[in-house]
Amino acid sequence: MRAVAAIPAIGLIFGSVVGLVAPDLRFAAGAALMAACAAVGILAHRSARSLVVAGAVGGGFAVGGAMLSADAWHGAWRPSLRPAFEQLARDERAEAGRHGRRFPEDDEAFAVVSGRLRADAAPTATGVSLSVEIDSMTRRLGPGAASRPGPGRSPSGDPAAPDSELAVAGGIVVTVIGAFAAERIDAWRAGRRIRMPVQLRRPARYLNPDVPDFERALARRGTTLVGTVKSGALVELLEPAGWVDEAAGRVRAYARRAIARTVLPWSAQSAAIVAAIVIGDRAGLDEEVQRRLQEAGTYHVIAISGGNIAILAGLMLAGFRLAGMLGRVAMLSAIVVLLAYARLVGGGASVDRATLMAVTCFAARFIDHRSPPINALAFVALCLVATQPLSVADPAFILTFGATLAILWLAPMFSGSVRPRVLVLAGAMLAASVATEVVLLPVGALVFSRVTFAGLVLNFAAIPLMTVVQLAGMALVPIALVSEPVARALGYVAHLAAAGLIRSADLVALVPVLTSRVAPPRGAVVAVYYAALVSAWWYWNWTRWRRASLAVVAAAAFWIVAQPWTLLAARGDGRLHVTFVDVAQGDAAFVRFPRGATLLVDSGGLSPLSTFDVGDRVVAPLLRASGVRRLDVLALSHGDPDHIGGAESIVREFRPRDIWEGIPVPRFEPLQALRRQATAAGARWWNLKRGDRTRIDEVEVMVRHPDAPDWERQRVRNDDSIVIELRWRDVSVLLTGDIGRAVERDLLAAMPPARLRVVKVPHHGSLTSSAPEFVSALSATVAVASAGRANHFGHPVPSVLDRYRQSGAEVFRTDRDGAVTIDTDGESLSVRGFTGRTFSTR
Repeated sequence: MRAVAAIPAIGLIFGSVVGLVAPDLRFAAGAALMAACAAVGILAHRSARSLVVAGAVGGGFAVGGAMLSADAWHGAWRPSLRPAFEQLARDERAEAGRHGRRFPEDDEAFAVVSGRLRADAAPTATGVSLSVEIDSMTRRLGPGAASRPGPGRSPSGDPAAPDSELAVAGGIVVTVIGAFAAERIDAWRAGRRIRMPVQLRRPARYLNPDVPDFERALARRGTTLVGTVKSGALVELLEPAGWVDEAAGRVRAYARRAIARTVLPWSAQSAAIVAAIVIGDRAGLDEEVQRRLQEAGTYHVIAISGGNIAILAGLMLAGFRLAGMLGRVAMLSAIVVLLAYARLVGGGASVDRATLMAVTCFAARFIDHRSPPINALAFVALCLVATQPLSVADPAFILTFGATLAILWLAPMFSGSVRPRVLVLAGAMLAASVATEVVLLPVGALVFSRVTFAGLVLNFAAIPLMTVVQLAGMALVPIALVSEPVARALGYVAHLAAAGLIRSADLVALVPVLTSRVAPPRGAVVAVYYAALVSAWWYWNWTRWRRASLAVVAAAAFWIVAQPWTLLAARGDGRLHVTFVDVAQGDAAFVRFPRGATLLVDSGGLSPLSTFDVGDRVVAPLLRASGVRRLDVLALSHGDPDHIGGAESIVREFRPRDIWEGIPVPRFEPLQALRRQATAAGARWWNLKRGDRTRIDEVEVMVRHPDAPDWERQRVRNDDSIVIELRWRDVSVLLTGDIGRAVERDLLAAMPPARLRVVKVPHHGSLTSSAPEFVSALSATVAVASAGRANHFGHPVPSVLDRYRQSGAEVFRTDRDGAVTIDTDGESLSVRGFTGRTFSTR
């Protein structure tokens, strides 16, 4: 068997996936299984049963991979930093309680931490981001607290247990805010050791169906906590990095300055792309540019695959070939250059993978070892998974090895018929693109909820343009030392190539059918797809089996791309469904009417400065999983960011037919920009007022507030929120936005009783709403409070929730229960939270 390295590699990868999915594996059982595999392998070898030997070897590596992955996950999820942080959070909560102060229920704590920077500081919209590997933490109370203990006292106030510096391990990502942070960014380079006071917290997590667990994803990448530092002046530099890291940091800093001088004058976007390709610094990449390149299927050339390493390796190999220097000295020189460049770029998973691949190939040439390329690929995968078992869950790992495997495995089938020599290169590129798309289609749908075919065409432009960007970018950095005009000329060339890379993505806008967002396919469909694909390859020379296998591949691909099951969802199931989405501190409620019509009330959102798009990454996945292709109605209760921040992505993807707004605020630019976007997409924009009503699938939809305005609003007001009531038979669902007590008093007279009532608790359960008389008059059956974990507004206020409980309501809250879904036939209610809590009536 020529690709013998594939056997242990496949076993190790498979086992690592199993260990990550089911990490509670016992060491004794795993050791026994490995011993059994070894015994079977030895006996099979003695009896010359090669298939049994292969199975035993693969099985042994699978068991070992599962044990490695399970152990790595436990270490990543609960490093010593996490229990220390949790204890400190409990101490702070207890201290706050003793002094009559409320503290966020989710873990949050203040501490002074020390550690080494894992990467250069990166500018963000809100400050500067630092990624730090922590080695010690000093337990303190929060900054500015009146009860903060002095020297020699513990957070619990016990004089016998002074504050101490704990030795801990774990990664954090913090944002340093304030103007001074930008001035000191150049001092915070990878490898340097720093100390700083940080307000630590758990990463954001959104508890909704089909929404990834972002906290676990960060843990797999080595980040346990996130936090905030109030000023750059509080970050103390303790010691420099090693001389190699210091030298690499100085070169990266100089490269950034050179790119800023020579490319930035032409375009900030081009400068960001050049920096991303040349030195791996993606901090300056614009969110819109990244989205466009992702839609076009060419984002990988600057951010995922380690393409800069591949291009450098290819250029060196081509140069050695032209010079007639393909001996050991040339191969060793190439290895040294690649390792040095990878260290300069700053590492990272993608760069590490690409470097290991290239170094393996050059090392094989160095020792004159000739083996099928797939063996080298399997060896690299084996090394990476053995040393980093959690990398099997890294999308970039899957994309890199999937694409390379596709090119080695399937591309020859597509390119074998190309005859004219002039078309050989084009045919090879097309074959590689087709093979990659075929192999990675389910991966793109599963990981990115996206299927794109634009890359089949755009790779012909993207790869050459990236090569030009890298050549010009790498050349201008040293040339800027001796000739600024020549460096500027190269900067202009790099700008043209980078701009061409961005403009190539316009193809998607011209032919939007080339890309689409999809709900992640089920595991069974993905398994059928790949089983049929392997069968087609295995039986390629057997016409009947090949055709049958390809038919199954096509059927599975059609299911993934077209998602015919969404047609059933669009018909409805005769019930009314309302899901209060967990969007952290914000509101979003998705309604599916009995015959399939859809309504989304608000879309969640964060601060306008945040780069995290709640609409695209939290609300949209739930809509896709619900079978929504086009939204019927998007209702915007009012213009606060936590209600409309995600609307832009929703409008772009789901193209609502109608958008409802309450009282217009002409001077509020976010709403006006959204209105322009919606109009351009063909949506009808309506301004609703009290008394407006319509009927959707037998459900009466009534607007209870606001009244028609008698003066032009200069700003967004909570009390202008649209209040919508859905009435179907015995059930009333009241969606209240952020109204306060004054509006609640006006609603009392207009709210007829209902046998079963669901109410969205106004204004996230604040003290300014849910007056006792309003809560009593509603007599709600179910009350749902939408609020964020560890929010500093104190929402929902416990006394407010107690009012609803005392009135007979079952209270759910998104910060604890996750997404809350109400199902009703108009005569009964069934309620379930994402975390498992349920409630029902008859």
